[in-house]
Amino acid sequence: MKRRRILTIFIICQSIFCWLWAVTAVAQPLTSRSATAASYIERGNAWVAKSEWERAIANYDLAIASDPNFAEAYYNRATAWYRQGSLDRALADFNSALRLDPHMAKAYVGRGGVRYSLGDLDSVISDCSRAIELDPRLGYAWGNRGLARTLKGDNAGALADLNRAVKLGLRSAVTYYNRGVARFHLGDFDGAISDQNQALKLNPDFADAYSGRGAARKFKGDLDGALADYNQAIARAPRFADGWFNRGNFWKAGGDLRRAEADFTQAIEIDQRYSDAYGQRGLVRLLQGRADEAQQDFDRCLALNKNLRQSLERLIAEAKQQLARREPIR
Repeated sequence: MKRRRILTIFIICQSIFCWLWAVTAVAQPLTSRSATAASYIERGNAWVAKSEWERAIANYDLAIASDPNFAEAYYNRATAWYRQGSLDRALADFNSALRLDPHMAKAYVGRGGVRYSLGDLDSVISDCSRAIELDPRLGYAWGNRGLARTLKGDNAGALADLNRAVKLGLRSAVTYYNRGVARFHLGDFDGAISDQNQALKLNPDFADAYSGRGAARKFKGDLDGALADYNQAIARAPRFADGWFNRGNFWKAGGDLRRAEADFTQAIEIDQRYSDAYGQRGLVRLLQGRADEAQQDFDRCLALNKNLRQSLERLIAEAKQQLARREPIR
């Protein structure tokens, strides 16, 4: 259970599927079959613009039936499958698009986005790296590879990728947020705060950025600023489990165990698979002398994430020592 855990970080959503293929992008004359397919693609794109995914998919189906070798039709249908939540179908269509056109850089980025959603971070890095080889100016590929590297623990590599993404013009709130997370994990709290400030300037309602900035402020010793940010995150997104979790850690560090328990409980009510929240609530309950309830939380924590065993056992040992000395846990 990482002490510096702050938030989830975001795949740059617009980056995955920002390029629906359109007829105007074609330089060579279309065959009659391709022309028919292209007309269906345009109709599908119109439905995508209205978030009518099933109707879009129906038109992309017709495009593929008209010309089964039209890679762009598979690519566009993959984007619609993804938006509809059909990850396996989206992956299959990206694979088909790349089989027909192995040099379609955007399809590697798109497939990487699906693989991110499936938890396959190594493949995200591989796909984004291939996209960068094909088009080094593809900022989205740099940004998404940076995200995957952060989640893999390669924060230095992530920072380099996210810096390149920003230089290439990918200056969205999410990009700055993700870079702020990488800087946070590298111990650059001033840099993390600067990036979260920029994210909030671009999106004043970005609850995650408030929570991320709060975490950096906490580690810098700005406790009032940290609490204000955590409160803002919760106020702007009451169903944001990480906001409650981070504020719970704030209360726990200050020895306010009742408030900490309440916030961890709220995080668990929002996300019942939040392993870290069970672990932290267990520690708080242990420090209040409620060992049986604490053990239930520890068991649930490890049932959800067995990889936390070593760090959890260390924190339990620390809590028991501090309980014996009647000192507040930090």
